[in-house]
Parts: sequence; C-alpha cells; structure tokens
Amino acid sequence: MPVMADYQQCRAGKWHLTVLAGQWNQELQEKTLALVERQVASKHPQTFELASGGDNESKPLYLKVFYPPPGIGMVKNLLRKSKAARFLHQSLALSKAGFHAPVTIAVGEARRSPFSQRAFVLTVGVGGQSLVSYLHDCWLGRRPWPALAEKRKALKCLAEVIRKFHDLGFVHGDLVPSNLFVSDLESGEAGLCFMDNDRTRRFPPWLPQTLWKRNLVQLNRFPLPGISLQDRMRFMHGYLANGKWGRKEARLSRWLEDKTRKRRKECERIHDSVNFRELMRWNGPFANYTE
Repeated sequence: MPVMADYQQCRAGKWHLTVLAGQWNQELQEKTLALVERQVASKHPQTFELASGGDNESKPLYLKVFYPPPGIGMVKNLLRKSKAARFLHQSLALSKAGFHAPVTIAVGEARRSPFSQRAFVLTVGVGGQSLVSYLHDCWLGRRPWPALAEKRKALKCLAEVIRKFHDLGFVHGDLVPSNLFVSDLESGEAGLCFMDNDRTRRFPPWLPQTLWKRNLVQLNRFPLPGISLQDRMRFMHGYLANGKWGRKEARLSRWLEDKTRKRRKECERIHDSVNFRELMRWNGPFANYTE
C-alpha cells in the first residue's frame, strides 16, 4: 500500500489532482476526466468500472464520482476536505494501522470560487467479492461451504478485525456487509477489505464516543445466507473478546437487538414484535420483506 509521499499534486484545467506516481498518465487522465465530465449531477455518488492501466493491467479500475450536496451541506464543505480527499486520507490511515483498503490511483476536485463542484476518486479493484456475494455463492453451491469449525473461526476473525478497527478509533460511515470485501491478498490468503471509506472517521482512541455502536447495527440488520442467530451471538462474543458474558455484555446485546428491530421497521416496515430469530433468518419470511 502506498503512503502519502508517493502521491503528487498537479493541475488539469479546473481540476486539482492528487495522483499516485507511476500509475497516472495522460491517457488515463483524459479518459477519467472525460467520464467524470459527462455525468449528470446526482444526489448520490456514482461508481463506474474502467479498463485497467499502469502497473495494474490485470485488475479493473473503479471511478467514484461525488457531487456537491445541496443547501447547508455545501456550506459545510467550505470547512472540510472533499469526500474524495477524505477517501484517500482514510484509506492511507487504515493501511498504516494494518487494515486493507483499495489502492487509490488518483483523487480530483473541481471548485468554483470556494465551493466544490464535483470530485472523484479512482481506485484499483481489490480482486475479491463482497461478504454478501461470498455468502450467496456458498449458499448456492458456487463455492464450497466452510466446515463448522472454519465458519466459527471466520466469525471470530471478523469480530476481532472489527473490534481492532474500533479500538484504534475508526468508525466507518456505512459498515454494511456489502462494504466488507473478502479479497485475495498477495500472500495468497483471504483478507477483509474495507470499502467506501469517504465517510470513515478516526477519533483519538482515548476519546469516549459511541458511534462504533452504529457500525454494529449496520452490520447486524441484514439477514445473510447461512448466518444464524447463534452465529450473530458468536460474533458478539468474539467482538467483546473478554471471555465472559455479564450484565454489561447482556445490555449491549439487548440494545443491538432493539436497534436492529427499529432499523428494519424503519426501512422495511416489519413490525417490531416479530420473533427475532425469524426476523433475522436468511431463508425465513422476513429475509426479503416487501409490504
């Protein structure tokens, strides 16, 4: 993973660019900026796949385009970096802390006066698949389903990674399972890669904050193929990592269940009196609930 010293600042017309030395060239610049310029402004960021280039010819490149927020959000952008710049900053911080994140080839920002007009980030594909897609493939027999011992080990590893992530002060902006990629590392082993880091924040580890709880709700609220209620409890035991289950741990578990019920009621209109085991069962009546 590169470090900040590997990036260079440059200009291309109205664009202020930060690019990875040796990976950015005129052809890639023209192709990227042309694609960004063609897009119609949208409320949400848009992602596009590009043909690979530079030293990453075997991997696709992904372009994410950000648009200026409306109203007060535009004023807030005067006081902070663009989402693209934050993406690069947090990806490098994650890498330095020992986590995996996509390699950023370039970030760009166009401003009119002090206001950001649009920004983009170009990254290298991580060579894996989302946790959701991975579990779907296992469920459908496209890849071998892990033995029970392997599954429990994987849950423990996932819990330990998320706990370390929080212990070091990181809070992900949207830690849903689709933003966790099971990726192929250079060592040949499978690793967990954090995606969409433009809203990731890092607080001093000594600073008390409860935003990490929101990440647990984001992870917990989706039924996942082959993941049972017992598996969710195993994850919590691994996350708490203290070898015991006392009142404090029980309160957190009840809080997480209540928040999960609330989020599914808000998003999917599922009544909060539903049995929780049925609510979270992958092949149960509420797995793909529509009113």
